Amino acid sequence: MLETDSLKIKIESIKKTIEVLVSPLCEEKFSVIWYGAYDIDPKHLVYWICVQSDRMKQELKSNLSLIKNLRKTLEAQDYPIASREFVVFGFESQETVDRESNGHWWHHFK
Repeated sequence: MLETDSLKIKIESIKKTIEVLVSPLCEEKFSVIWYGAYDIDPKHLVYWICVQSDRMKQELKSNLSLIKNLRKTLEAQDYPIASREFVVFGFESQETVDRESNGHWWHHFK
Protein backbone atom coordinates (compact mmCIF):
# COMPACT_ATOMS: atom_id res chain seq x y z
CA MET A 1 0.00 0.00 0.00
CA LEU A 2 1.29 3.46 -0.90
CA GLU A 3 1.93 5.89 1.95
CA THR A 4 -0.71 8.30 0.58
CA ASP A 5 -3.24 5.45 0.65
CA SER A 6 -2.34 4.76 4.27
CA LEU A 7 -2.71 8.45 5.11
CA LYS A 8 -6.08 8.62 3.38
CA ILE A 9 -7.31 5.69 5.47
CA LYS A 10 -6.17 7.52 8.62
CA ILE A 11 -7.82 10.76 7.45
CA GLU A 12 -11.13 9.00 6.83
CA SER A 13 -10.93 7.26 10.20
CA ILE A 14 -10.26 10.60 11.91
CA LYS A 15 -13.31 12.03 10.12
CA LYS A 16 -15.50 9.24 11.51
CA THR A 17 -14.12 9.81 15.01
CA ILE A 18 -14.87 13.54 14.71
CA GLU A 19 -18.48 12.66 13.85
CA VAL A 20 -18.70 10.45 16.94
CA LEU A 21 -17.21 13.18 19.16
CA VAL A 22 -19.47 15.95 17.83
CA SER A 23 -22.71 13.97 17.67
CA PRO A 24 -23.62 14.11 21.40
CA LEU A 25 -22.76 17.82 21.54
CA CYS A 26 -24.71 18.99 18.51
CA GLU A 27 -28.50 18.90 18.35
CA GLU A 28 -28.42 20.10 14.73
CA LYS A 29 -27.73 18.29 11.51
CA PHE A 30 -24.00 18.55 10.83
CA SER A 31 -21.35 17.22 8.51
CA VAL A 32 -17.59 16.85 8.60
CA ILE A 33 -15.58 17.60 5.49
CA TRP A 34 -11.87 17.57 4.94
CA TYR A 35 -9.44 18.65 2.27
CA GLY A 36 -5.77 19.31 1.81
CA ALA A 37 -2.59 18.47 -0.01
CA TYR A 38 -1.71 15.73 2.46
CA ASP A 39 -0.02 13.80 -0.35
CA ILE A 40 2.49 16.65 -0.69
CA ASP A 41 2.90 17.06 3.07
CA PRO A 42 0.64 15.58 5.77
CA LYS A 43 0.55 18.95 7.56
CA HIS A 44 -1.68 20.29 4.77
CA LEU A 45 -4.96 18.96 6.13
CA VAL A 46 -8.11 20.76 7.26
CA TYR A 47 -11.26 19.37 8.84
CA TRP A 48 -14.44 21.47 8.90
CA ILE A 49 -17.32 20.70 11.22
CA CYS A 50 -20.27 22.24 9.39
CA VAL A 51 -23.39 23.01 11.41
CA GLN A 52 -26.61 24.92 10.78
CA SER A 53 -26.47 27.86 13.22
CA ASP A 54 -23.91 30.41 14.33
CA ARG A 55 -24.90 29.62 17.92
CA MET A 56 -23.93 25.96 17.55
CA LYS A 57 -20.72 26.89 15.75
CA GLN A 58 -19.73 29.09 18.70
CA GLU A 59 -20.69 26.42 21.24
CA LEU A 60 -18.54 23.78 19.57
CA LYS A 61 -15.70 26.18 18.85
CA SER A 62 -15.51 27.19 22.51
CA ASN A 63 -15.73 23.63 23.88
CA LEU A 64 -12.16 23.10 25.09
CA SER A 65 -12.78 19.45 25.88
CA LEU A 66 -13.94 18.84 22.31
CA ILE A 67 -10.91 20.65 20.88
CA LYS A 68 -8.60 18.56 23.06
CA ASN A 69 -10.33 15.34 21.94
CA LEU A 70 -10.16 16.36 18.28
CA ARG A 71 -6.39 16.76 18.64
CA LYS A 72 -6.16 13.37 20.36
CA THR A 73 -7.69 11.69 17.30
CA LEU A 74 -4.53 12.51 15.36
CA GLU A 75 -2.45 10.70 17.93
CA ALA A 76 -4.88 7.79 18.18
CA GLN A 77 -4.72 7.28 14.41
CA ASP A 78 -0.92 7.62 14.42
CA TYR A 79 -1.03 10.63 12.11
CA PRO A 80 2.55 11.77 11.37
CA ILE A 81 3.87 13.42 14.54
CA ALA A 82 5.63 16.32 12.81
CA SER A 83 2.38 17.28 11.04
CA ARG A 84 -0.13 17.05 13.89
CA GLU A 85 0.24 20.60 15.16
CA PHE A 86 -0.49 21.98 11.69
CA VAL A 87 -3.73 20.09 11.07
CA VAL A 88 -6.66 22.50 11.33
CA PHE A 89 -10.02 21.76 12.91
CA GLY A 90 -12.48 24.48 11.93
CA PHE A 91 -16.15 25.15 12.54
CA GLU A 92 -18.57 26.83 10.15
CA SER A 93 -22.31 27.33 9.94
CA GLN A 94 -24.87 27.46 7.20
CA GLU A 95 -26.00 30.82 8.61
CA THR A 96 -22.55 32.30 8.05
CA VAL A 97 -22.24 30.79 4.58
CA ASP A 98 -25.68 32.15 3.66
CA ARG A 99 -24.80 35.60 4.98
CA GLU A 100 -21.26 35.86 3.57
CA SER A 101 -21.28 33.65 0.48
CA ASN A 102 -24.89 33.46 -0.72
CA GLY A 103 -25.13 29.92 0.58
CA HIS A 104 -22.25 28.57 -1.53
CA TRP A 105 -19.96 26.48 0.62
CA TRP A 106 -17.42 26.02 -2.17
CA HIS A 107 -17.10 29.77 -2.70
CA HIS A 108 -16.99 30.32 1.04
CA PHE A 109 -13.98 28.05 1.50
CA LYS A 110 -12.22 29.26 -1.63
